[in-house]
Amino acid sequence: MLAGRLDPSSPILIAMLTLIWLAALAWPRPLMLPDEGRYVGVAWEMVRSGDWSTPTLNGLPYFHKPPLFYWITAASITVFGPTDLAARAAPLLGAWGGAMAVFLFLRHWLDGSFARLALITLATQPMFYIGAQFANLDMLVAGCITITVVLLAHAVLSIERGRLARRALAMAYAMAALGVLAKGLIGVVLPAMVIAVWLLPGKRWRSLLRLLWLPGALIFIAVGAPWFIAMQMRHDAFFDYFFIVQHLQRFAAGGFNNVQPFWFYVAVLVLFTLPWIVWLRYLRRWGPVLQPLQRDLAR
Repeated sequence: MLAGRLDPSSPILIAMLTLIWLAALAWPRPLMLPDEGRYVGVAWEMVRSGDWSTPTLNGLPYFHKPPLFYWITAASITVFGPTDLAARAAPLLGAWGGAMAVFLFLRHWLDGSFARLALITLATQPMFYIGAQFANLDMLVAGCITITVVLLAHAVLSIERGRLARRALAMAYAMAALGVLAKGLIGVVLPAMVIAVWLLPGKRWRSLLRLLWLPGALIFIAVGAPWFIAMQMRHDAFFDYFFIVQHLQRFAAGGFNNVQPFWFYVAVLVLFTLPWIVWLRYLRRWGPVLQPLQRDLAR
C-alpha cells in the first residue's frame, strides 16, 4: 500500500512535488517595488478594510485590473498571515494550475512519460519558475488561459470521438471567466484565438462551432459579470475607464508601456527559456517520435 502511494507516476504525488518546487523560493525574498508592493498592497487594504468588492490603493479606488489576484492574495494573507509566501499565492496557483493542466492533458491523450517530460520542461524554465514567485497578475492570468485552452482542446478531441464533453466545456467557460477576472478580456480572447488557430487550418469548422455552447455562455456570465456590473453601478465611469482606457488606449498610446528595442523580447525569451530552447535545433530529429503522437491527437 505504501509503495502504491509513493508511485512516482502518481498524478497526486506529481502535483504535490510540482507545487513544492514552484513555492520553494517564494518565501525568502522580500516583495519588490513597485509591482509586488502595489498589487499586494491593494489586497492588504481589502483585508484591513473588510471591503473585498472595490480594490483600493491608498484608500482610492484602483480599477487598473480586475480583482481575482487581490481576492486570492487577501484570502491567503487572512489564512496564513502577512508573509511573503502568502502574498505570492496567486501566481503560485496560476503556475501550478497551468502546469498540471498541461500534464494531465498530455497524460490522458498521449503518454505518461511524455507528460512528465513536458511538465519538467515547463517547470524548470527560468521565465516560468520566476513568474510563479512574482506577485503580479501575469502568471495568474497565464494559468487561467492555459487551463481554458487545455479544457477546450479536451472538449474538441472528445467531441470528435463521439464522447460527451459538457463537463469540460462548462469548466472551460468558467475558467475563461476567471481569466477575465484575473486580467481582463485577454482571459477569453487569447484562448479563443489559440483554439481557432489550431482548428481552422485543418478545416475543422464543425468542431469549432460545437464549442459555442449556450449553457457555457450562461456560466461565463454568471461567474464573470457580477463584479463588473456591481462596479459600474457604484462608479459611473467604471466601464469607460476599465474597458476603453485600460484595454484600448493603453495599447494605442506609448506612454503606458515601456518602449524597448526590437530585439529585446527575443533576447529575453531565449535567455529565460534556457536550457530547453536549445532543443529546437534538434526538432527535425524528433519527427519520427512526435508523428505517432500527433496522429493520435488528430484521430
